[in-house]
Amino acid sequence: MPTKVAKKRIIYRQRKGEGCCPRCGKKQKKSSKFIYCDACRAFFRNYNRKISESINEIRKEKYERRKDAGQCPRCGKSLGKKYGNTICKKCLEKQYQYNYGKAKQKK
Repeated sequence: MPTKVAKKRIIYRQRKGEGCCPRCGKKQKKSSKFIYCDACRAFFRNYNRKISESINEIRKEKYERRKDAGQCPRCGKSLGKKYGNTICKKCLEKQYQYNYGKAKQKK
């Protein structure tokens, strides 16, 4: 495939209009509900799985490293020695707001 983005886009649209797989050009069945052929879909699935696994490993290591150092695992802010939670107050508030859609009421 050409390296120029504009040429790639033209070929993509042309192949899609002809009913072919935009990546490899293989003719697709008219009854297929997918744009890409089975081989290309398998390629993308495996590629995305490998990328996700490597990113998750990096995130887990970072989380553990920050937690062991006495920092908030999410933002890296230093936590006091007597602080009881693992996550800082600001990140806990964000998490609460994300989960429940509102700010936590202070007592």
